[in-house]
Amino acid sequence: MNARKSPLFRFIPLLIILLLIGCAQPDPAITYGPLLESFGDAWNTGNLDQLDRICDPNYERRITPNFEAKVGLDELKSVITYWRTAYPDFHVTIDEVFFTENAAAVRWTITATNTGPGKHPPTDKQVNIPGMGIFHYADGKLLDEWTCDNNLLWVTQIGFTLVPPEFPEEEEQP
Repeated sequence: MNARKSPLFRFIPLLIILLLIGCAQPDPAITYGPLLESFGDAWNTGNLDQLDRICDPNYERRITPNFEAKVGLDELKSVITYWRTAYPDFHVTIDEVFFTENAAAVRWTITATNTGPGKHPPTDKQVNIPGMGIFHYADGKLLDEWTCDNNLLWVTQIGFTLVPPEFPEEEEQP
């Protein structure tokens, strides 16, 4: 057998590496991370035009307490506008993200001051609210979100109190 290897054998390791790289799935953090950043930017700046580029037209938003689906980009834009009106300095910080092939779990914190009109008069009080969401995506678009935060914490931070119901007094038993 010839001591020199055939040129074909020299390229086999390179071909194997190229085959393995070509079969690897793209990193969802690289593909979909920028979408989540743009989504947060829409909330932080009120620049809603970018939502048309990053969200599916039938985007579904489900939030606590009942997770009833709110569908469509107009609904999403309306809710962002509402919160940015009541809390003009509204800011969401993404604290942590875990990506899978078709979803991301996001832990975030909202800070905002209630200085604008909303469902109640402005309180001038600041909130600091942690929350979590699961975002689904496909074909370069955000499809939906399932979001949980602490509504009771939010309203108590702006000055509301929870008053327990009055219960009738029970008669003492002998």
